[in-house]
Amino acid sequence: MKKSRIILYVVLLAVFSFGAYAAFMYVYTEWKFLPVELLQQPSPAAPHSEWKAPDDLLYIHKVNTPRRAEAKDDSYEGYELDLLPDTTGNMTVAHDLDDTQDGTKLTDIFAAVDNPSEKGYWLDIKTELTPAQLEQILLMAKASGVPLENLLFECVPGQTAKMVQQKGLALLLPVPDEFDKDGGDPQTRKEINEKTLQLWEEYKPAAVSASFGKYPYLRAYFPNMPKAIYYSSTVRPSLKKPFMVNHMEEDPSVKIFMIDEYTW
Repeated sequence: MKKSRIILYVVLLAVFSFGAYAAFMYVYTEWKFLPVELLQQPSPAAPHSEWKAPDDLLYIHKVNTPRRAEAKDDSYEGYELDLLPDTTGNMTVAHDLDDTQDGTKLTDIFAAVDNPSEKGYWLDIKTELTPAQLEQILLMAKASGVPLENLLFECVPGQTAKMVQQKGLALLLPVPDEFDKDGGDPQTRKEINEKTLQLWEEYKPAAVSASFGKYPYLRAYFPNMPKAIYYSSTVRPSLKKPFMVNHMEEDPSVKIFMIDEYTW
């Protein structure tokens, strides 16, 4: 068999394989976005504060090092990062207490970006903060020229979420853990929706944060509520992600869609 024919077969096989993979991922993604069975009617209520952050869609998960911030600068409009106080009470960029030893500060992340004032920052607050610690975060942002409206504080209901709300900062409030677990029972669904609405009425978040698994339920029952959705279960390259991004861009209530990458 001629070498040119072998090359042609290999190329055709590669094209066919990629086409089959793309078709499978497209169908799989469409299936993921199928509507849930409604047990209650959708609610027009959307108790939230004004969205002031950049409304670009695509964020990347866990930008906890200057190296990762620099590497992803051209590819994403926003970063998610974790914040914890170190043993002295100073705020560091860290996912857990062991990581605080690295001493990475918010200013280090900002300095690694060409135009830090143009990005949004999803700050995952890992513990309750004191007023002084919250002020420290705000001062670091101001020192780097980052507008405070570009900071999005993800906090569970509690003291820190209240402080963020009272200061007029953007709060991302996680939906309750059981939000997507109604078991197909209309009464359970009713109770979940009422509990969720009560939280939103109390805290008036800029948006609610939720995993992609909860997104179909949010879209079905609260289509008007601003949403920050994260999908970090696939870090390797996958065609699911661009297909999912296309779907998210069609939903005007999705302010942020956060994904992960295998490269650091």
